[in-house]
Amino acid sequence: MSTQAQPRLNAPAIIRLSDDELASKTVESHNLQAALEALNEDGLVVIENAIDPAHLDKMNERMLTDAQKLRARKGTHVNFNPGSNNIQQEPPTDKGYLFEDVLANPWAAHILECALGRNPKLRFYSANTAFKATARQPVHADVHDYPRAPHGYCVNVNLVDVSPQNGSTEFWLGTHNDPTLSYITINGTGDDGPDPDIAAQKRAARAEALGVSVDYVETLIEERRKVRPPVRATLPKGSLIIRDIRIWHAGMPNQTEDPRVMLVSIVFSDWYRSNQNIYLPEQWKDNFNWGRLVPCIEWTGNDVEYLQGAHEFNLIQLP
Repeated sequence: MSTQAQPRLNAPAIIRLSDDELASKTVESHNLQAALEALNEDGLVVIENAIDPAHLDKMNERMLTDAQKLRARKGTHVNFNPGSNNIQQEPPTDKGYLFEDVLANPWAAHILECALGRNPKLRFYSANTAFKATARQPVHADVHDYPRAPHGYCVNVNLVDVSPQNGSTEFWLGTHNDPTLSYITINGTGDDGPDPDIAAQKRAARAEALGVSVDYVETLIEERRKVRPPVRATLPKGSLIIRDIRIWHAGMPNQTEDPRVMLVSIVFSDWYRSNQNIYLPEQWKDNFNWGRLVPCIEWTGNDVEYLQGAHEFNLIQLP
């Protein structure tokens, strides 16, 4: 007699690694199946105990100091509206601040290899820091005009315990599985820039091209909310989030006085056409264990200031 699968609760799937998995640096069959099912259905899975908290403590101390420097500089990039008080920040690349379980996490890499196929390519490594704020980000996805197949995953690591109080991300699980939802892209409806008049013109032109009204995005969001409302997680330090790059999400306000740093790396399938690279100093060449990942790196001098940000990034697939 067959049994019908139970519907997944509207909450992130959370995996806790066993002692054997931690020792072997691999994910065993049952946890691997659970992770792949969550990525297929939800577009997101959490590994609860994937990273040494001491590594995160060391990074957090350095990055909070860096964040204050960046915040005081003119020209520091603010993600979305200034009211979100969320800045783009590069992680330190000095010796002693690059950790295998952070940048090339072996358990995440095992899952990603199974999800994406052989030779998954690590093409992005950055962070954002949320200071105390009241404004949230709009609902968005990080890419548009994307392939209708799994092709890229973001790996998010919060450097501290995270909860709605200090700005845990809002995730709209399952939105990667419906191509009609892909109208929502960066900045809610496209990378429209800071000028509100130009942004309105772009939204109107895009709506006209699609044959929808300009308020279509808000309608789309509210209709999706009825199907599966967004979720936010409370996770301990040392957790790691793998999310499909296609799912809707939004940065939420940090309501505390303590800035919250979140790292992000992005891994693509070998077949995904991208020339995006990570910039790292030459001192790491041949001195880092990338495991199952293929690092796409441009090597720089050891004296390059990482905090400036090494590059502009483009995650859209090339023709």
